[in-house]
Amino acid sequence: MSQVILPRAGILAFMDDEARKQFATYGRLVSTSPGQVLIREGEVNTHLYVVLKGTFNITTEALGNPVHLDTVGVGDCLGEVAIFNPDRASATVTSLQAGQLWNIDVEALQEFLFDWPNYGCAAILGINIILSRRLKRANAVIRFNEIVPGFLSVRSQKRTASGTLG
Repeated sequence: MSQVILPRAGILAFMDDEARKQFATYGRLVSTSPGQVLIREGEVNTHLYVVLKGTFNITTEALGNPVHLDTVGVGDCLGEVAIFNPDRASATVTSLQAGQLWNIDVEALQEFLFDWPNYGCAAILGINIILSRRLKRANAVIRFNEIVPGFLSVRSQKRTASGTLG
């Protein structure tokens, strides 16, 4: 089996060649077909994926309608929330074309962090930057679609001219 070459991009941007070489040994390659669902919202996900080839749509469902959150490509990652909270996925990821990804599960990532703490810090920094970017994009989608989160009190909702909540 040939050595997996992980790109110095996305969550791996802070890792040098040796760090990415070591990190690659803790995961495995996955191939996808066009239209294949890699991660399904609401189903348990315990893997982080790095896109090596292809493009993937990230969507969620709000009020029964799909909402496009992002499109990611080579060097980006998917499932990063699962690394910190291995539970049900918060979005669906669908392959737009034939793709190839490298993935690592929570246990293998923890092993990497213990074995290579300096390299692990670079990986965690990269993941945090991606999470911050995703949060900003999600906030923009919420603002654009004028979505009122259910946890807000009724006092924060707009009142109509007749004085009723709208």
